[in-house]
Amino acid sequence: MRRIAVSILVTALASGAAPAVAQAPSDLLRCAAVPRDAERLACYDAAVLAASPEARAAIERRAAESARLAAAEAAAAAVAAEAKAKADSAAREVAQRESFGAENVAARSAERFVPDKNELQQIESSITDVLKNTSGLDVYLLANGQMWRQADTGGTPPARAGDKVKVSRSALGGFHLTFLKQGRRVLVKRMR
Repeated sequence: MRRIAVSILVTALASGAAPAVAQAPSDLLRCAAVPRDAERLACYDAAVLAASPEARAAIERRAAESARLAAAEAAAAAVAAEAKAKADSAAREVAQRESFGAENVAARSAERFVPDKNELQQIESSITDVLKNTSGLDVYLLANGQMWRQADTGGTPPARAGDKVKVSRSALGGFHLTFLKQGRRVLVKRMR
């Protein structure tokens, strides 16, 4: 930038702008003493601007070009920001689709399936009553006060009051109710 300002000044001197140029060297010396680059450049621009109309035109062209470049950079930044927003939105949508229902998987983490040595793995009781819920699934009332509902729609063995049963943990964190006399079992869910 200094070279441009100096060459514009030299051109102005050669073109005969003697009265304005008479104080140009002192202006240039004053500008050279400015420590900050941006301020020094502004000082040189002002000195050259005072030197000639050609210099003024060159500075105005450069200012217009700088404004055009700044506008182009701003437009490019806006396009990049819009593209990033679209990509973020798409990534968020993909993440939501991939995590759909995952809260149920997280609730059944692998640690939950490892039986605790101190945790009870099964109980035995007898059926006191068998009911049907509104979906047609069996609900078993046990002598110990627990209530278990059939969890799948598969067939169940005929159950009557007094039948001995065992409720045990299944491998994936659920429970099975086994009819001891028949040896058949059904997947159940505890109601109370």
